Amino acid sequence: MKVRITTPCRIHLSLIDENGYTGRVDGGIGLMIDKPNVVLEVSNHADKFTIECNRYYRESVQVINQKASRIFKLFHISNKNFHFNLKRYYPSHVGLGSKTQLSLAIGTAISQIKNIEIPIEEITSMVERGGTSGIGWRGFETGGFILDGGHDYGIGKEKENFSPSSASTLANPALTISRYDIPENWRFVLVIPDVRPGANGKEEIKIFKKHTPIPRDEVNEVSHQIIMKVLPGILKNDLSCFGEGLKRIQSIGFKAIEISLQNQVVRDLLKFFEDYGVKAYGMSSFGPSIIGITESDEEAEKLKNTVEDFINEIGGHFFICKPNNTGAKIEILDN
Repeated sequence: MKVRITTPCRIHLSLIDENGYTGRVDGGIGLMIDKPNVVLEVSNHADKFTIECNRYYRESVQVINQKASRIFKLFHISNKNFHFNLKRYYPSHVGLGSKTQLSLAIGTAISQIKNIEIPIEEITSMVERGGTSGIGWRGFETGGFILDGGHDYGIGKEKENFSPSSASTLANPALTISRYDIPENWRFVLVIPDVRPGANGKEEIKIFKKHTPIPRDEVNEVSHQIIMKVLPGILKNDLSCFGEGLKRIQSIGFKAIEISLQNQVVRDLLKFFEDYGVKAYGMSSFGPSIIGITESDEEAEKLKNTVEDFINEIGGHFFICKPNNTGAKIEILDN
């Protein structure tokens, strides 16, 4: 059998609670857009275990090898006939969750080929993702805008400290509270400036240790903005309401810290979006990727051209993206 998985792209807008006074931590909001994608083809027709990819995707070979080997071991199946062909990938550590999407594509493809019915939550645990954020794993399955409720926190609980997903592999996938369709008329101007990658690995762990716990009043305010501004904006297709909540969230809590640690170019881009009059904008995860949201293709094209000129000397990658409200596309290419 041969299977092709085409993933959406994850935008993580904010963590909610890195204080833990309620006995829970993390939580977050985010959404899925239609590109850039991970496209992975997997078959079990090969003579031996092989991985094929463009030379620009070499960083992904270790991910495929590690995650596939783990899945094979947990499923008690042989890997000798499997061929992995990574047709399309986008860089890791730019705030778009490519490693999570690739990891879930690997687990999903293997389970499809071996006809193993397994919930996405279990695949997520198997590939050791979702230990802090619950946006990427749920978005892989359903697309849309997602509110996650994080993890139990305290001695002997799911999480005993404040840490990123890379250091939270023993935690269960973050709990999904709700999921909503993103208004289909929204367009996302995605900008990935050519600056140093966002914090990852040991650097990310150090940031969590240094800057947490976040003050209680700030995590409360983030929650209030989500309930009274961000979610109503999604449900009413009111981009101004949605954007007002996002802007406030970016000025407080852990998100404000993430932004403060960015290259000046990223901070300048966020200010540019504000001065330009973009109704809603934000930085994804630890950056440096940012989005500006418009309500038409024409507005998006104009914004994209203007922002390209704004950072012409720095350069970067620019996309006009649509909402993904369906999750990953799974295709059976042959039996």
